[in-house]
Amino acid sequence: MSHSDEEYDHPIVHHDPQEGFDHTEPNTPAIWLFTICSVVGLILVIVAVQGYFDQIWKEAVYERVLSVPSEQLQDVRNRDAWNLTHYMYGNLDKSTNRVRIPIDQAMQSFAAEAAAGKLFYPAKATAIKVEEPAAAAAPAGAAPAAGGAAAGGAAPAVGVSGAAAPAPSGAPAAAPPAGAAKK
Repeated sequence: MSHSDEEYDHPIVHHDPQEGFDHTEPNTPAIWLFTICSVVGLILVIVAVQGYFDQIWKEAVYERVLSVPSEQLQDVRNRDAWNLTHYMYGNLDKSTNRVRIPIDQAMQSFAAEAAAGKLFYPAKATAIKVEEPAAAAAPAGAAPAAGGAAAGGAAPAVGVSGAAAPAPSGAPAAAPPAGAAKK
């Protein structure tokens, strides 16, 4: 559909038909050169930023961790080493006959007491309870109730070895299970 020039408020400039469009091919080598230079430049920037970050990181680690400790920290370490290697009454109460001894002597004393069995354990000595075999707890002539159940109607508790567990105090002892072999 063609329009006349009268339909527009401004004049339409017609170009020379000989002019047309650019008939030449794009400059491919220049485009490739620009692309390759851009990628190489980007890689160089990434490597430079990474190297700068690594250098700053190493300096920070050296400054905060690996460098010579501060004078205050050295004083604290020296004081602790002196306290571990010297006798002292210091803040300890003399009326209780307590004294701080060097750590080496304390370790030797502890090892000697342990070897002699003189270590103090703040607990009451108790005898070790020996479990009686389940067969000794059951009466010799007791026969199992119907279906192998105990007199109370419940099945006897059986341990890992297959022997019945001892009955609670005041309850009748259960007979061994029906499948248990007698020796």
